[in-house]
Amino acid sequence: MKVAVALSIFQRSESLYNVLCKKIFRKLGDPKAFTSIVENNVYGDQCYVEKLDCIGHVMKRMGTRLRHLKTKIGGQKLSDGKPLCGKNRLTEAEIDRLQAYYGLFIRRNLSSAKNMQQAIWVIFLHKLSTDEKPQHGFCPSDTDTWYKFKKAELLGETYHHKNSLPVDVAEAMRSVFRYLANPELLKKCLHGGTQNPNESVNNVIWSRVPKKTFVQIEVLSLGTYDATSSFNMRNVSKLEILRKLCIEPGDYTVQAMERFDKQRLLRAKYSCLQKTKEISKEKKDLKGREKMMRCIKMLII
Repeated sequence: MKVAVALSIFQRSESLYNVLCKKIFRKLGDPKAFTSIVENNVYGDQCYVEKLDCIGHVMKRMGTRLRHLKTKIGGQKLSDGKPLCGKNRLTEAEIDRLQAYYGLFIRRNLSSAKNMQQAIWVIFLHKLSTDEKPQHGFCPSDTDTWYKFKKAELLGETYHHKNSLPVDVAEAMRSVFRYLANPELLKKCLHGGTQNPNESVNNVIWSRVPKKTFVQIEVLSLGTYDATSSFNMRNVSKLEILRKLCIEPGDYTVQAMERFDKQRLLRAKYSCLQKTKEISKEKKDLKGREKMMRCIKMLII
């Protein structure tokens, strides 16, 4: 069903709207949707539909693959006689940091896939570096560099590697970095965008027309039009719609729409505060722990 819908949208885009969708994000609801679009050659020789990846989703692959590596290796001992996980080894906090660095370096090197690839290997080599054997050959040595090792080197100071990982742990992660530093994958991230705007407008539409509730096409169209106008031009756009219908909005209606817009901005500013993000992360971690405890209880029973 999703494959047929995606194909239909692309096939009619030119005839109905005179639009050629040349680039699309990977997420179309079904992995086969993009394959179907390419195989049917919807635009002929006019253009080739290119698939892009959301940077946010690609960034999360680092965490997913490292956690999968932890699960796969489990309690097996590495060549140094210690397991992959544990203190000063591959912990959850370390995985979160590596994931954040991976996303950050992708966003900072949108000029080319080669620069992205080099920056990603900088992360790996940084974790492999020690005071006895520093490996910072790929790190930029400009005067305004933010790499602490290079900055200390320029200032003639001694730098101590405090966040290094054991060689065996780093080598165990090499395959993950090799996959995620693939130029073919990184080329799909050069656009520098995410699917956050799409997810945001979807959320606004679903607040009007819940996706789990069946409605007729008239209700669906009305809810989508209202959500789109509010998302693009704020709630005050409803006032213009009323005027187009020859209905002059009253003072209370105008004040209500303006108040809704102010509240929306305040909520957006509040959600961007660092403290709010920390509270949100704590709640998410708590839910994760509660879910794990429920699973453990079920296994015991």
